[in-house]
Amino acid sequence: MSLTVVPELSVLDLGFSYTKAKRGNKKYLQPSLTGEPRSMFKQNIESNHFLYNDELFIGELAQQYSDVKYFSLKDNKTEAMTSDVIMKTALGYLNHRDPFNLVTGLPVLFYFNQLGDMENMIGSLSDHSTYSIKKGNHIIEDIKLNINNFNIVPQGYGIAMSFLLDKNGEIINKHIARKKILVIDLGFYTLNLLGLDKLSIMKESTSEILGVEKAYKLLRKYLMENVGKAPSIYEMDKYVRTGIYEGFNIKPLIKKSFRAIANQIQNEVEGLNIKFDYYFIGGGAAHRIFDMLDLPNKMLFNQLAQIDGYQKTGVRSWR
Repeated sequence: MSLTVVPELSVLDLGFSYTKAKRGNKKYLQPSLTGEPRSMFKQNIESNHFLYNDELFIGELAQQYSDVKYFSLKDNKTEAMTSDVIMKTALGYLNHRDPFNLVTGLPVLFYFNQLGDMENMIGSLSDHSTYSIKKGNHIIEDIKLNINNFNIVPQGYGIAMSFLLDKNGEIINKHIARKKILVIDLGFYTLNLLGLDKLSIMKESTSEILGVEKAYKLLRKYLMENVGKAPSIYEMDKYVRTGIYEGFNIKPLIKKSFRAIANQIQNEVEGLNIKFDYYFIGGGAAHRIFDMLDLPNKMLFNQLAQIDGYQKTGVRSWR
């Protein structure tokens, strides 16, 4: 009697700033950029450094050591030169040759006109020739992606499902699930406003080109005025996390930048002219705007809530 191989579940959020992926308890979290490789001192190689096919540095490794970096804000992620390699690195690290089902997402604004492109891109990943990944000093060879089924949902949906579903894909918090919920998903490039009415996605759901990138552009302007120099957009995260740049305390400038974005987000939410019962606010920088938004019954979700919700959605889809 032959054994049936049950595909595992992987989830992926290909963000403009960070790519998050997960299979079981195994996670991938790296900046969404690649870079030209260079010779490395063995002492500088860290366990979270990724190298694709001996051809490109990935994520933190590229950010730290590549002289030439590739970083894309192209609306259509399937056309961005970085997307294919980043997806293959994340999914290859998590799955190697094992068959798996995949859940991922697209911004609400681009969901319908880019859905076909994303489906084609994911479908073609299994057709690629074998490749290798180096993580730290460990080499994973002969990777061949084996995607069984996949599901693409609008971004923000994962944040809601992380709260409304349990690990078995069953609905919990049923009282809230029956209400109107607005998910405010603050991404790097887009702001997703996903409305749910009794768990059905509302037609008023939308996205705006209003993300962390706008705050970082403002912050760069303030830094140039106050410090005389500023880091690149894709290097801004580490200075925002520490609040220090070139020895200066930049926390007041960071707060000023995000308050401007929070005010715009407040206007976008109010412009929907819909009374929601709950507001779920998520994304890697959501904590920077949470207290600035004047909204009732608001809840804060962390950077990994999206993929946690994707995982629960996948379990519900293929149980």
